[in-house]
Amino acid sequence: MNQLKQIGEFLKKNRTVIYVILGLALMLQICSRGASTPGTTTTTQGVEEVITDSIQGMEAPTNEPSHSNDINSLMIMIGLVLAFFVAKRYGYLEKLFPKVVIVKLSFAKQRSTGKLIAQVVLINHKKEAINFENPVLIFHKGSKKREFVIKNMGGVNYFPLTLVSGVGHKFNVDIQKFYDNVEGLSQFKNISVSFKTTVGKTHTSMKWPTWMVTKKIG
Repeated sequence: MNQLKQIGEFLKKNRTVIYVILGLALMLQICSRGASTPGTTTTTQGVEEVITDSIQGMEAPTNEPSHSNDINSLMIMIGLVLAFFVAKRYGYLEKLFPKVVIVKLSFAKQRSTGKLIAQVVLINHKKEAINFENPVLIFHKGSKKREFVIKNMGGVNYFPLTLVSGVGHKFNVDIQKFYDNVEGLSQFKNISVSFKTTVGKTHTSMKWPTWMVTKKIG
């Protein structure tokens, strides 16, 4: 009963993200049905910018999918989304991949100022201790990207940082400060973060759009 209550609280807390994902899934279903036709196939403080603007004969089906198949597909997608969030909430994803370095990035809005804040989590699940260099914040716009080395957080430089097995580190980054002080950066709406180790290996988070704000803080 206690677990069901925790799941309910978690779903309520993350309902905005879940609604967005389910809405996109529903739109994809509607678009796929609408597209089918019978008989056819269709340098702020503590930050240094290091890189700027790196550019870089089948037979047609005779029958449309039935409405029940569409509903079943949608229900499967909903189930997978909910299963992912529950697994993430209770740490099952980390348990499935016990020998990896996990880099997480999420966005929050500051209640008092409305500023966009990036919340970064770095966890070492490998057996050996790892030394990480300063994190790099990456702003994306299509094939272009701009990268910034984060020199300090709140006036303190925690890096290079050594994490032994099973230990993590988390910190917040004021994204609004970047947009306010770097000309043209406001067009780069997707962000990721990467950490390079002292042996040359790089670990990077998923790229997230800045509109995907999951919570409010402070």
